[in-house]
Amino acid sequence: MNAQPPSGGASALLNLLPILLFVVFLYLLIILPQKRRQKKHQSFLSELKEGDRVLLSGGLIGTVASLGDRTVELEVAPSVRVTVLKQTIISLASEI
Repeated sequence: MNAQPPSGGASALLNLLPILLFVVFLYLLIILPQKRRQKKHQSFLSELKEGDRVLLSGGLIGTVASLGDRTVELEVAPSVRVTVLKQTIISLASEI
């Protein structure tokens, strides 16, 4: 008898191909655009300056009174200041 053992190398690669294509698909459509948005948002936050009117994720609009490393003090009304995290700022109020 001249029986050959089945070679599973090619079929194993073919079985992994759909999974690999799915991972590439996820990366291109979900992960890469999210990284771009994060980079753009970080750039926006680094360019903030005192006097900018900003919109927070909770809908609050205020004027930047002072900037810290991770926090921003906003004036939301005359003589009313609140301290918020920089990450909660989503855009300039002039853009809404």
